[in-house]
Amino acid sequence: MKLKLLDYREIPDLPVGSNLEFFNDTLYLVDDDASDMAALNKKWQLLANHQLLRYDDPKILPGSKSDFEATTIVEVNSIPRLLVLGFDIKDNHHKAILVNLDDYTTEEFDITEFYNRLKATVGVINIESAAIVLGKLVLCNRDHKASPENHIIVTDADFWKNQANAEITTVSFDLPQTPNQVVGLSGLAYSYKNDWLVVTLLSESNDKEHKTTGDSYLAVIENASRKVVRKKMKVNALFHLSEISDDFAGFNMQSICIRTEKSSRLKLYLLADNKAGKNGVFTVRVKE
Repeated sequence: MKLKLLDYREIPDLPVGSNLEFFNDTLYLVDDDASDMAALNKKWQLLANHQLLRYDDPKILPGSKSDFEATTIVEVNSIPRLLVLGFDIKDNHHKAILVNLDDYTTEEFDITEFYNRLKATVGVINIESAAIVLGKLVLCNRDHKASPENHIIVTDADFWKNQANAEITTVSFDLPQTPNQVVGLSGLAYSYKNDWLVVTLLSESNDKEHKTTGDSYLAVIENASRKVVRKKMKVNALFHLSEISDDFAGFNMQSICIRTEKSSRLKLYLLADNKAGKNGVFTVRVKE
């Protein structure tokens, strides 16, 4: 496979995001505390900036923040919705937020019961991304130093409706690691046309004295619909992005979505940030 960088766009004056989705010619960015969602058209013009969660409660301690790292598009009663998953600091509960993309109205669901089941299954929970694969919701549980293994978690697309009995299947994710780095999942998207999962990955340095921006990678998993029901998932192609182009150097890839898909070819958006506070989107092409 080959990967080519096509474009990079900074996104000034918008909330720093860790999630993006592309649907119906619109790019949706959700910041990592789910307070704001921005919608942009294909010309990068802002269509809407909508507040999802409010944080004006005086009981919330300064410096505390919610953590919403996973988004995907799901169908609820045959109507597409943006699903946002994470932890709400206001009431210390895990939440699923469904966003109506027509009028940006939202529904909130407490999913603490389901997350408690996940913790009992895989231990430390750090859900970073999500995608729908043939009617199932696939979640990436990101590696970190306290839990040195990445997991793919497969569950029902509407798990919040029956949290006690929703499917929980775990798949280990095989990735190359170096002695000085831990590589963890950060973004996930699924191409139905090609049956590919595409993921972004971040490395964390184990050198506490010299903290640097981690390396970013992009991986492609072929025949994904078969692999999500196995015990272990291996990648078919892995790209070290800073080796593809110097333009990737210093950026952390936080999320990924599919712009267009053709047979054996994808155009992708990668949401990235860096230590200078820049927040932008890379456009790349992956093809066989």
